[in-house]
Amino acid sequence: MHNYYQQSGGEDKVVDQEMNLLKKNGIEVDLYSIHNDVIKEYGTFEKLKTGLETVWSYKEYKRFKNYLIKQKPDIVHSHNFFPLLSPSIYYACNKLNIPVVQTLHNYRLMCPAATFLKEDKICEKCLSASLFNSVKYGCYRGSKIQTVPVVSMIGINKMLGTWKNKVDRYIALTKFAKNKFVSSGIPEEKITVKGNFLQENSNEVLKLSRDSNNLIFVGRLSPEKGIQDLLEAWNLVSKKKNSKLLIIGEGPEKNRLEKLYDSENIVFLGKKNSDEVIRYMKEAKYLIVPSIWYEGFPMTIVEAYSVGTPVISSNIGSLKEVVINGETGFHFNYRNIDNFHQVLERALDYELHDQMKENVLSNYKEKYSEEINFKKIMLIYNEVIEEKKNGQISAV
Repeated sequence: MHNYYQQSGGEDKVVDQEMNLLKKNGIEVDLYSIHNDVIKEYGTFEKLKTGLETVWSYKEYKRFKNYLIKQKPDIVHSHNFFPLLSPSIYYACNKLNIPVVQTLHNYRLMCPAATFLKEDKICEKCLSASLFNSVKYGCYRGSKIQTVPVVSMIGINKMLGTWKNKVDRYIALTKFAKNKFVSSGIPEEKITVKGNFLQENSNEVLKLSRDSNNLIFVGRLSPEKGIQDLLEAWNLVSKKKNSKLLIIGEGPEKNRLEKLYDSENIVFLGKKNSDEVIRYMKEAKYLIVPSIWYEGFPMTIVEAYSVGTPVISSNIGSLKEVVINGETGFHFNYRNIDNFHQVLERALDYELHDQMKENVLSNYKEKYSEEINFKKIMLIYNEVIEEKKNGQISAV
């Protein structure tokens, strides 16, 4: 079950890959989905109604319940219910005694913005204090009015016990994320950690990257991705060793940054398809992930690992956990441009780079391959189904 956003992202990719993985291994899968593009066609009244239904949609409850009666699934795996499907889909499953697994791709159940980011700085006021802080600052899409229904969705469902009682198992992408959700009140025993993986349908996957001094960034060119910090740090690197910084992606900051950082050693490549991205990663010395928010589990890191390319990342949140400093890449201090450029210089000069590439590929095979992830997801499904039958849920 998945509610697609208007702009495609990593969540959509994970949904497709998990479905393909299950089908590949003989599991019957059906997708129940809706797309936020329909909101564009709504009038003012329908948009207001959608805001209210974000909290709990009776229309979707009935529709999804009828769908479940027809399909008779063993389990429902939800990736995103926001905003059109709403938490009511959990209640439909619960009514029919069908177990529910929810993957936590972002921090929406705690933070209306889903990022713990305000004015380009980490903010956890809605977790440590009151959700109404987000209304004060208009954290959802920069609008106080639009933030209200999101706050209501989080707060009312927390009060109703939806997050605690209507979901049988949560999948957090990292231990860091799990700890955040536990601190919000979700029982620890209901959360299992399972990272993302890469669908191995490319002959580029599971091969060591080729020698190159080029560095690469792949992602949306927007403030939370830390792209300007990267460009500032790269400009301070004095010994670039004939290397270039390749920027792949589109976004609201692209035109401004292209003009501001017009240099022969910075190349804006625009949007590339998945196969092209893998090829560029294979030829890069490092992937750079300079995000200034906690991130969930960037698929770009898994893609880089699949071809043995080390990663340089900011040392916050899940990135600090997924990128092992000195083993599969390097960390730089959060929002510290001077330290960032020093880490880039050391990385370009790193004498054990070949050994690091071997470490990266080994790490990928052990944690992020199709085989490993199929075993993990089936273990979760089977245990949740069995526990639902027995009337109890425990951690995997």
